[in-house]
Amino acid sequence: MFSIVPEAAAQDQAVTPAGGKVRVVTRNLEPFSFEKDGRRVGYAAELWDQLARETKLEYEVQVVNSAQEIIDALKNKTADVGVGAISVTAKREEVIDFSQPFYESGLQVLVSGSSVSFADNIFSLVINLFNIELIGAFALLMVTMFIISHLVWRFEHPVNGDMWPEDYKKGMWESFWWTISTLLVGGADNKGPVGIGGRIIAIVWMLLSIVLVSLLTASFTTTLTINTLKGDINGPGDLPGRKVATVKGSTAETWLTAKGAKVVPLATVTECVLALRKGDVAAVVYDAPVLQYEAGKLNDDKLQMVGPVFERQNYAFALQQDSTLRESMNQGLLKLTEQGIGNELRKKYFGEDK
Repeated sequence: MFSIVPEAAAQDQAVTPAGGKVRVVTRNLEPFSFEKDGRRVGYAAELWDQLARETKLEYEVQVVNSAQEIIDALKNKTADVGVGAISVTAKREEVIDFSQPFYESGLQVLVSGSSVSFADNIFSLVINLFNIELIGAFALLMVTMFIISHLVWRFEHPVNGDMWPEDYKKGMWESFWWTISTLLVGGADNKGPVGIGGRIIAIVWMLLSIVLVSLLTASFTTTLTINTLKGDINGPGDLPGRKVATVKGSTAETWLTAKGAKVVPLATVTECVLALRKGDVAAVVYDAPVLQYEAGKLNDDKLQMVGPVFERQNYAFALQQDSTLRESMNQGLLKLTEQGIGNELRKKYFGEDK
């Protein structure tokens, strides 16, 4: 535990708890609150320090292990302010208060890709050939070809019996050979309709073949590309029933449990990412900026954020229920926002400008 004493108190000093110093409780969670070179730094920690200076507050800091411990300390009135990546939720609002939000966040999914062998790629390619979209397109093509073949035989066998025999089975076989040859190579050698009706059907089929070949090629290529590239987990909809790591006591754990995922609660985000890299879990779900920061530190190309940010939430400073600090803190946060302090911290820790 250590203390920081900002500027001397002034007449506009915020109302402080009994004892003079505000008791701040936080936890180590990069990049929002962590210790570096003997100092507490991070987006939330530095914003709080600026806010304490703005509102003429002296404070002391206690570090705990989880977000739930922060909530419990405020609920039990053993702390006055919670600092860090603390999500504003209805459940928490029942027992504590919050300042106005200072950061918009949400949950996201982190997965780890793996190198795939040539044999695995071939197997995946073969499997994708039998997906419902391609099977449906092929079935529709076969029905169309049968209809065209029947019409050509119907018009041709009375006037061109040598090429289209009157016997239906033999005639349809010859007709189907002409139809598929026209589709693939533009015609059949030494074989073609001679009657008016047959030639009209042939013209229609030739034009239709150009369109069908283009559509089938595009559908075939797109389907294979998408199915070959996408992984097992591509967003929150793929998580139910899967083994997913998250930080114990977090809002992510609550969400995952409600969605039917096999939750593996761990103490820190670092442990969650380590479990993912070892293959112990299929994915990690946690606050998007924290996951992005943690994955970025490792410089591991296999770690990928997938799907959209979901379950949007806001971070705020946590307070005791009916805290006398709330109004002065909100005013101070507004002043800091107008001064661009939040934007400077975003650039510093996330490289973003908002």
